[in-house]
Amino acid sequence: MVIEMKKDPNFIIGGTSAGGTSFLAAVLVQHPEIYLPKQMRPEPHFFYKSWEYEKGYDYYIERWFSDVKEHHVAVGERSSSYMFGAKSVAEKVHKLYPDMKFIFTLRNPIERTWANYRYTVLQGLEDCSFQDALEREQERVSAQQGIWAEIQPHNYTGRGFYGAQISDFYEFFPKENILLVKSEALSSDTQGELGKIYKFLNLKNLSFVPERAPDHTSVNVQNPSLQKQLREYFSDRFDKVIEACRKNEDIESFASDSNDADNIRRLQENMTGNKAAMPKESREYLQKLFSDDMALLKNHVDFDISDWV
Repeated sequence: MVIEMKKDPNFIIGGTSAGGTSFLAAVLVQHPEIYLPKQMRPEPHFFYKSWEYEKGYDYYIERWFSDVKEHHVAVGERSSSYMFGAKSVAEKVHKLYPDMKFIFTLRNPIERTWANYRYTVLQGLEDCSFQDALEREQERVSAQQGIWAEIQPHNYTGRGFYGAQISDFYEFFPKENILLVKSEALSSDTQGELGKIYKFLNLKNLSFVPERAPDHTSVNVQNPSLQKQLREYFSDRFDKVIEACRKNEDIESFASDSNDADNIRRLQENMTGNKAAMPKESREYLQKLFSDDMALLKNHVDFDISDWV
């Protein structure tokens, strides 16, 4: 009689978007006792996206955990949408996995909002200025339909209300099942923060040192309107072309004619490696917006967030 090995996840890196989840996943996947899907993009988003959740449990396990081995102590996945999904996600996960552990990376919500906007611009989904996007946010979110109503690409601030979102998770999971990591500390003291995570995941090797993960900071787009036009031109190839441009990889394979070549050149010239500064007006707007939630968050974290103001 052959007993099939259990492949269910026991931990989730649940967010937040533009908060350091890519970096964390890239270093954790190197630990021999940890399983994370080798495919980092797209993320599973199983408990957030309704059309993924409708595919069912068997699909989830087969799609993301078919390569789990016996030596994997911690089996997990990363979906940066889960914290944003908060109560709905927590309830769905609890139904399947009441003992699930969560790791949430929390980045200064003001800087995270700016990074989120820049990433959306990079993806060719935004042609408004940052301040205009903030002021029109509620109007645009309300107008989104279909899958976009769930993905909410223009909901920049909504992903930064950590205090309220964590409170929603505490309704379903005990505090000892949720590890909150300061993203800035993860970057500056990676090994120290990893030690806490290894212990949280009950690993035997608490001193494993991974190779440094690559920087996932979004490049700066000079002309958002042009970026949007180029997304429309390249259509379903756009994401792959962008990644090739960001990594300075050979992109000739994407150019099947002179028009492709010209537009690839325009795309490259429209992106720079220099991170643009956030407009002062927008920073003041966000400081006021997040002030109450950051006061709530102080009750949940064991690290200092005074430098976020």
